[in-house]
Amino acid sequence: MTQAITDNQRALSRKYLAYEAVSNFWFISAIWLFFYHIFISDQQVGILDGLAFAVGLLAEVPAGALADRFGRDKTVRMGQILAGAGLLIQAFGSSFVPFFVGQAILMVGTSFVSGADEALFFSRLNFDRTSAEWRKLVTRASQLSLTSSLIGTIVGAWLFTINPRIPWILTGIAFLTSSLLVWSVRDARPEKAMQKFSIELFEHLKSIRSGFSKFLTSPYLVYIPIIISLQGLFYTAGWGLLRPMLLIRFHFSAFASSIVVAASCLITVGILALMHKYAEDLSEGQVIVFIAAIASASLLLSLADIGIWGSIVIFVLYAGDHILYPFMSEVLNSRSEEDQRATILSVASFLRTLPYVALAPLIGYLSTQGRLEFFLIGWSVLIGLSVFIYLSLKKKDVHVSMAKNIGI
Repeated sequence: MTQAITDNQRALSRKYLAYEAVSNFWFISAIWLFFYHIFISDQQVGILDGLAFAVGLLAEVPAGALADRFGRDKTVRMGQILAGAGLLIQAFGSSFVPFFVGQAILMVGTSFVSGADEALFFSRLNFDRTSAEWRKLVTRASQLSLTSSLIGTIVGAWLFTINPRIPWILTGIAFLTSSLLVWSVRDARPEKAMQKFSIELFEHLKSIRSGFSKFLTSPYLVYIPIIISLQGLFYTAGWGLLRPMLLIRFHFSAFASSIVVAASCLITVGILALMHKYAEDLSEGQVIVFIAAIASASLLLSLADIGIWGSIVIFVLYAGDHILYPFMSEVLNSRSEEDQRATILSVASFLRTLPYVALAPLIGYLSTQGRLEFFLIGWSVLIGLSVFIYLSLKKKDVHVSMAKNIGI
């Protein structure tokens, strides 16, 4: 019998839902590449993203470790403020340099938030870990965030036709507002007394190393191929160049692109409603294999000049990300120790971001040269290989667990 949800958990759950909704008003979702195209080329965008995302990547795991040591609440608030500032800098930029500076600040801010907000709410809510309450809450939050994204996408595309800078300004304001929503949520753990700087630095570096070493052990190792290939693909589509480049490849205009993305949001909200209803019946392995198969197929479908049917590809990449996320969140949170949860989640985010940081300049170059198909084929093959490795490691992990249970 699962634990009853308390009034405090309900109130905190509502705050988490509001936070997720506001922080996902991405008014620039469908038009950011069109905005960049006013001032810089695809190749410059690839270089910009590669450099800026590298800055964010370097901040990713240290940010998680800082959150675990000095307070997840402080890290989340600071991250949202930095992200908002980075967006506002880009809003008023007109060349490579302010775009790079703003994007780098945005990525550092999102690195501070990544993992820390989940770890903060997961710890404060303290759901029964034998229940599916956390996965159900994350699924519900995804529905709200997608609704916000849908509204932001359509409104942002319309405002883009009035003034291209307005969507950037509104997105920056949304991030600053989300920092206020989470301001009263305090870390559940007692604050640690400040030590000498040298001792604190040593402990900080030790926690980072420990976070990476954890991913080489059986509870986490099995998910590395999926995080890198599948979540890495969704990151490249959602945050990086891939989705807007595919929309342009399928001959969609800026406003038509917003309609495709908004439609993908709407359908995904419905799918997540079904996931929430049947949360206890869904199998992690089946979901991962299914999403991997359709994601790989969608990349291969993108090789053809399919025009309006390309909206199916955009939908698969959009929905796949949000369907997979609750399962990966549950897996990583439930297997993490309390004092290292944000670090573990940041390592996972690091691994998810790493492929795009390495490949962003290449994607920009291939797009400029009209050779994007090389990337599409290569990543499709990588997903297939990763699923094979995942299933092999999962099977081995099950056998080891069974052997331990019978005392072998």
